[in-house]
Amino acid sequence: MSNSTRNKIIEATIELVNERGYKGATTREIAKRAGVNEVTLFRHFGSKKGIVEAVIKEYEFVDLIENTFDEKIIWDLEKDIQMLAKEYQSLLEKKKTVLLLSLKEANNFPELNELTKYIPQKYIEIVEEYFEEMMERGIIKEADPSIIATNFAFINFGYFLLKTRLNQDEELTIDTFIERNIAFFIQSIK
Repeated sequence: MSNSTRNKIIEATIELVNERGYKGATTREIAKRAGVNEVTLFRHFGSKKGIVEAVIKEYEFVDLIENTFDEKIIWDLEKDIQMLAKEYQSLLEKKKTVLLLSLKEANNFPELNELTKYIPQKYIEIVEEYFEEMMERGIIKEADPSIIATNFAFINFGYFLLKTRLNQDEELTIDTFIERNIAFFIQSIK
């Protein structure tokens, strides 16, 4: 199967599951929306569950978070925290469809539930190491780096959910979010 066909099936599945839920997105409808024969869908993915598992694999992005951290940290608290917030929001936005799908359908797919938990957990681990190093350098006050990292992750994921689910884009842009919330966060750990 060509990547184009594979991608069409994956995108059609995401769209339909988001619109109708997992049970409401039939393989017949997925195939129709993707412009393929239902047999093609089964031949390459085996089942609807197989497509969702391919979606999960396709949309993993923890490596991107680690790469961003490795490549862009300059050990300047304000610039780093602002960059980490922007990069995380950018990654969440790119993967928004599957994240929303995972929130909606986690009960049907333990894999989606694990993905939903793994992303913030991994992000917390990465920023926790950053905060530990910043404490060692004397740049931020001594505190439990796990708590600091967890709060930072919650602030960021909360913004994503607010913006995505409550359609608050106009009122709280990423720049306003960073100016208000992230600036406040930075002041609290200095």
